[in-house]
Amino acid sequence: MLPFDAHKERGSALKALLAGELITIQFPGLVDREVNELSDFLYRLLSELDLAFLSEPTFVIARELLSNASKANAKRIYLHFENKEYGNEEQYAKAMKGFANRVLEHWEDFRKQHKQNEYYTKLLFQLKDKHLHIEVRNNAPLLPREVERIQSRLELFKEHQELDAVFATVRDESEGAGLGLVLTLVLLQNAGIPGNHFRIDTNGEETIARIALPRDQEEAQTRNRYIKNVLDELDALPSFPENIQELWNLCNSESSSIQVITARVERDPALTAQVLKLANSAGFMTRTRNPGLTDAIKIIGLKGLGNLLMVAGARKIMTTRYKKKDLESIWDNSNRVSFFAGKLARQDSYARDFAGVSGLLYELGKIVLISMKPELIQRIQDMLERGRIRNTAMMEEVALGIAHPEVGAMLAERWQFPEPIVQAIRYQQKPLQAEDPYRRLIHCVYLAVRIQQATSGNVDFFSIEEDIRQDFGIESPIQFEGLVERLEKDYELSGGG
Repeated sequence: MLPFDAHKERGSALKALLAGELITIQFPGLVDREVNELSDFLYRLLSELDLAFLSEPTFVIARELLSNASKANAKRIYLHFENKEYGNEEQYAKAMKGFANRVLEHWEDFRKQHKQNEYYTKLLFQLKDKHLHIEVRNNAPLLPREVERIQSRLELFKEHQELDAVFATVRDESEGAGLGLVLTLVLLQNAGIPGNHFRIDTNGEETIARIALPRDQEEAQTRNRYIKNVLDELDALPSFPENIQELWNLCNSESSSIQVITARVERDPALTAQVLKLANSAGFMTRTRNPGLTDAIKIIGLKGLGNLLMVAGARKIMTTRYKKKDLESIWDNSNRVSFFAGKLARQDSYARDFAGVSGLLYELGKIVLISMKPELIQRIQDMLERGRIRNTAMMEEVALGIAHPEVGAMLAERWQFPEPIVQAIRYQQKPLQAEDPYRRLIHCVYLAVRIQQATSGNVDFFSIEEDIRQDFGIESPIQFEGLVERLEKDYELSGGG
């Protein structure tokens, strides 16, 4: 946890920082996912400076630099306890051979074993000279070999300034440096901030990474060449199936009778089966067993039928156009998110009306991006699973000029979905930007996605925005784990698995 673990203390730190004071946050020498607590602090700080659009890239940069500093400290601890000599290049290369396997692959165990050590990492903030200055310091000065690795990463950035090219080129992560520095430069460039606003050096006692964010920075317009391809792909997608569009219109017409709607549903055997299955599901408590189609439509209601039509139409289009193997896991994830979101929204009638269907549709945009850049999207997903990033949207924006939540929202608008669903898809990874009346709905979908990811071990308590944790009364990692376990069990018992 950060040193300011209460809002009052955090608020005092923000106030002092905005007044020009130097603020220092000191971490242990070896850090892990606890640094995700920085997110809320950075969002509030940058919002005060009208730089909220920089909050996610700034968080990722700070996290990468803290991670690099922590791994540098870990190297010194490893070399000391292994009694390794590393005075020259040959000795260093030999000494570091077991580092990745013995330390990076067992990071949590290594942290616990060496909890008491002489090393630290510090994060410093100060407003000065029309810039927000951010520094990451650790008391392990750079070694000659590490200076060489930094230079090689900087040269790599000069040669490959787009993220997918960097992914394709960087293979050596044996010491944990890998993408960190290049990713920092790519993120700064994407935000329109010159590379010379970042530097890393040593004073003989500490290694210091410095970033200067201009206070007058304007949100950069993406220049990525892939964005046009993404928009062209959206234009190529067909409109909703005619029969589903007709039914949808009937559901939204005040003059339509249940008999007319039933007769129209009966003409589509697949849709009839879905309506009957939904009416008999655990989500609808009724005394009528094995209802006929008319009773089934009454049970789920016209709003429920309309939601079913949206999902059926969207999935039909996607299944027709894209590969089945890309869709199976996405549909499975979406079913879970829908179930979890519905459970989380039970106490709010507005959110409850849209949470389930929003969960079923939340990854529409991801299907489009996977079809265009499968290897890139997988690399970004790998970064999420390894804890390098908290969400995939920002990395997609850097690489493609647009992220899958925005692609999905554009599709939802194209197909004339209700505005709450459009907003839930668009802000599924940016819940702090949600506005009323959609805020609670978006928070439910965001947390449902996090819970689904947690069932696979990809995220934890610290990966969730603090405001959302407080909104749902989640106060500790144990409490979050209990919520995940309970909802997953409920899902399996419901027949969803």
